[in-house]
Amino acid sequence: MHAGNIKLDEKDRKILAELDRNARQTDSEIAKKTGISKQVANYRIQRLKEQGIISNFYTLVNVGALGLNTYYVFFQFQGINKEKERALLDKINSLNYVGWLISGTGRWDAAVLIYADSTGTFDRLLNEVINLCGDNLHEYNFTTMVSAEHISYKFLEKTGGTGSVKQTEKAGTIKLDEKDKKILECISQNARLPITDIAAKTGLPLHIVNYHLKSLIKRKIIEGFKPKINVNKLGYQWHLLLIQLQRTSEARKREFMSFCKQYKRIYYVTNTVGLYNIMLDIHVNSAEEFKEVLLELKDKFSDIIKLYESMIIFDEHKISYVPKALI
Repeated sequence: MHAGNIKLDEKDRKILAELDRNARQTDSEIAKKTGISKQVANYRIQRLKEQGIISNFYTLVNVGALGLNTYYVFFQFQGINKEKERALLDKINSLNYVGWLISGTGRWDAAVLIYADSTGTFDRLLNEVINLCGDNLHEYNFTTMVSAEHISYKFLEKTGGTGSVKQTEKAGTIKLDEKDKKILECISQNARLPITDIAAKTGLPLHIVNYHLKSLIKRKIIEGFKPKINVNKLGYQWHLLLIQLQRTSEARKREFMSFCKQYKRIYYVTNTVGLYNIMLDIHVNSAEEFKEVLLELKDKFSDIIKLYESMIIFDEHKISYVPKALI
């Protein structure tokens, strides 16, 4: 499904790559690094937003450090039309503990990320979502995140990427104070908000905002600031490849993961336990290209790939690393 297929020129590509590296950079910083004026940088960023290529800028938080685990739940619906599915996804989207929601076609119709502090909590929250689906739920399954690596939009840079951001499972609990929470809530979906605006919105003095923001980054609670890019508009298909592994050594699994992280079409690598062991987000120009990626993975790792399923993602309804449950 190609929606729009907008062609980026070299300057737009460089700007997007800089935003992907750190979306909190100022227009002046981006201008300097891309060799254009501040006015041109500002104009082009606005244009990318107007074209719907960038929908917003989000703050990437390592929720594992805050005592939350991440669960991916996959749903297949039945007896549902477009309007009904839209209404159902809107309801799921509004839930406090949902951090990611995508819909598409393939093995599953939707995937939901749920944040929970324990298996018991997850069980309760999952039940809530299942009840919301009611008779429209045909089948569901889930998998638990062990670690994830948010690599970068590799198609933006000829060098193949801008460095990666890691997520972990629940690992100790860093306590957030009220000021931290206010700031995180403020920039969760608006990562480029200037310090002065954060101060105005939170009612905190400038120096306090500055201090807490730096501290959140230093303590690795905030892992990065990213643009939410609609890859469909750029003519890319977004596939989620879900892989079950055979019995294999840790070393061979690591080899597979590191091959995936380097691979030019792979944008996100998630190591999970449950129904699937590895989830890969892949950006390709066509179904043929996706098939090539699959054949290459199967060719190099036929000894460990047991089975795979995939889903073409049409819509990313939500991406939030600051669940309201946390705030």
